[in-house]
Amino acid sequence: MDDAAVSARRCSPTVHVHDVQSLLERPQRARDPIDIVMTPEQLHQRNCKRALAQRSRPRSSVLFRTPIDVASRVLSTHEGRAVETLDRLDRLRLFRTLLDEPPAGVGALTTVYGTALTEHAESIEVAREELQLLTGGRADRAEALDDVRSSLSAAASADTRALRTGVGALVDALDERVAAAPAPGAVFRACASAIEETDGAVWSATFPTIERIDLAGVSTLGAPIRDFLTAVEAATDVAVHYYLRAGTGPRIARRLAARSGIADTAPDRVDPSPDRRLDQPPRTTEIAVETRHDEARTAAAIVDGALEAGAGVDDVALVARDVDRYERPVRRALSTYGRHPSVWTQLPLTRTLPYRLVAAVCELLGAAAADDIAADTLVEPLALQWIAPRGRRDRPTPPSTIHALDRALDGASRSRVGWLTAVGKLDGVDTTAREAAAGLLNWIGQQPAEPAPADICSVLEPVVDAFEEGVLPRRAASDGPDYTETAQTARAVERVAGTDDGDHLLRETRAKYADWLERGHLDPSWDTVLTVLDALATARPGRREHANAERIDVLDATDAWLRTYSLVIALGFVDGEWPQRPHGELPAELRAAIVRGQTRSARQFPVRGAWSTERDLDHFADAVRAATDHLVVTRYTRDVDGVRYDRSPLLAHLDANRLAPERVRRLRAGDASTLHDWIDDGTSVGGGGR
Repeated sequence: MDDAAVSARRCSPTVHVHDVQSLLERPQRARDPIDIVMTPEQLHQRNCKRALAQRSRPRSSVLFRTPIDVASRVLSTHEGRAVETLDRLDRLRLFRTLLDEPPAGVGALTTVYGTALTEHAESIEVAREELQLLTGGRADRAEALDDVRSSLSAAASADTRALRTGVGALVDALDERVAAAPAPGAVFRACASAIEETDGAVWSATFPTIERIDLAGVSTLGAPIRDFLTAVEAATDVAVHYYLRAGTGPRIARRLAARSGIADTAPDRVDPSPDRRLDQPPRTTEIAVETRHDEARTAAAIVDGALEAGAGVDDVALVARDVDRYERPVRRALSTYGRHPSVWTQLPLTRTLPYRLVAAVCELLGAAAADDIAADTLVEPLALQWIAPRGRRDRPTPPSTIHALDRALDGASRSRVGWLTAVGKLDGVDTTAREAAAGLLNWIGQQPAEPAPADICSVLEPVVDAFEEGVLPRRAASDGPDYTETAQTARAVERVAGTDDGDHLLRETRAKYADWLERGHLDPSWDTVLTVLDALATARPGRREHANAERIDVLDATDAWLRTYSLVIALGFVDGEWPQRPHGELPAELRAAIVRGQTRSARQFPVRGAWSTERDLDHFADAVRAATDHLVVTRYTRDVDGVRYDRSPLLAHLDANRLAPERVRRLRAGDASTLHDWIDDGTSVGGGGR
């Protein structure tokens, strides 16, 4: 259904900007759920449940789901089979295989990335995501994008055309290979079509009692999700509410209202956007120090002082725009006071390479113990870049040779010894792939079939160590300029196997596995180990299991959404870090034209959060709102090389009292005075203070 066709049916979503009150007041006791609350991350769902519990609100009327979960269920009903999506890691692996021998049309990407396309797979994937977000696979929006492109410089126009052509050809080739496992955007598109074709019947069959959908916690409203929700609203009696955030919300609301100039799709209510000043707690303090490490030590002193004065650990949180930059200095600073952080990072652990590699090895060990190894079970660790622990090879097997090996094995199933014989006789397969498969088979033959708890770390930690030494440096060499993939993979290595004597996933699995064996819950096996591993990995890293565990929450700012603490210390308010510089993979001119929205064609398109600084205002507003009694904002003025940093422009949204340098020194020296006393002496710098 194109935009013109939508106008034939009444579609009037309700939009709330920086106002979640009605979201938290609506839940009620009900025999069947009547609302679906959709959030982009599971942590946002937990935060919403936590906020409802704090208000003593029942949850029986609400289903908490991610948008892709809802769309997949509807599509599964329509197709009569379970729908599995192709996740990002699998797509990247297949992209690299395709880019080794590019299909027709993909060569257009060399205009942007040069001839070594495989080295730019991550960047190409980001470009695919951004194009999908803009057009949702619709021809009319592709034409509108061409209209915007025509207003750009010759170079930006050529790069945009090359990206559209090359990425489109790559996606077509990928779809042919994995038609049964579509990308999320394709699932939303197919789901919207199914709802339209059945006039809403497939939705009603899947969610017969649902009266309302609330989409919350988003900073980007991409075309695929928007089309999906529009189809639901057009074909059913379900009401749709968008709960938008302080920074990105006003623009999203305007784009919804003006989309293609169709009045019938305009929201029937848009709550006012917030004023320049944000709602803030009774006390707000600004502290400036020299370095990031000084900042961490100051924050630790405030935390210790609050706890010594009687605050509970649940009353205090540290928030940063990018918690990875602060985890180590904050952990070190808190340890000097005998305090311990609980770092809540937005790490999708089960989708990371280190975790998937460990899980694949466990599955293979379990299959070997049963003497029945399927071909894909054998190949999976190799595809996930397994390197033999303490082996001769120090690098993973190339994806193209693994793909050839997978084809040669042809889906067979054999014992470990049977596979050793079969692999040795394979024709037409690179020697490297045969040696890697034989090495893996020999290695699993040396491991216990019925692991004791101690075997978990002794067997699996070397697997992660080999990955860290042989794979991680190569990912860094081929990563983008912001090293996003490398940083996430390094965090996953730390979370899975750690580098010190602290807790990590394998040690937690060892302890839980021992407990389950002792209680007689399960028999000793690698399948059991995998069950425990998965159960722990899907729990939020850093989550406290005991109410009396003294752990101070350290959060990414986006994870502060709907959370509340008496005292919030927000770190890193320097220009360039909070807010960060806008970035993206599509040409900067194209992104800027869409952000400005000066033409009707440009206003059709959503704005990705990373394309402007408005997403950082979202996170900032969440951090401010999380503080119920006292907000402390901190910043550093130089780095270790002496480079000076300016005060964040986001602080213009606050009226804060600036703590004098002498007071800061007294605080870090352990002065017994409370921060509240110092505020009374502080000078209000307000929003315009420098």
